[in-house]
Amino acid sequence: MIILLYAKAMIVSSIEWQIHEMYYFDISTSAISRSTGTIIGDIIAWRNRPLEKHYLMVRMDGTVKVRENLNIINKTVYIALGLRTDGKKEVLRLWLGKTASFVCWMDVLADIKTRGTQDILVTATDNTDTIKGMLPKAVT
Repeated sequence: MIILLYAKAMIVSSIEWQIHEMYYFDISTSAISRSTGTIIGDIIAWRNRPLEKHYLMVRMDGTVKVRENLNIINKTVYIALGLRTDGKKEVLRLWLGKTASFVCWMDVLADIKTRGTQDILVTATDNTDTIKGMLPKAVT
């Protein structure tokens, strides 16, 4: 449950409170930090894994409402979802930013290219100028 709550972007003190409310069990913030720390290596490996050379389609979007410290605030969670040539979908990566911007989308595409993607046949996004600049052959 700790890892699940951490994956949902809960801060350690909120996880501590939630565990107590759900299970009537007290756990220290340091124990929670140790637990979440065990997966950091896996997260970094996933973020840096090589990607497919070719994707049939990549859908890129940014959502702007997230919960932080029990408040709803504006941030952008960029998501790139690829359709591989074998027909399987793959989350290429998630990025967190303050607001949607041309520069952030350039960083997203640069990361995808750095990790091995050479071509995307079709892109689906509302930011076509960025796509054309980074992947000129892609249909947008």
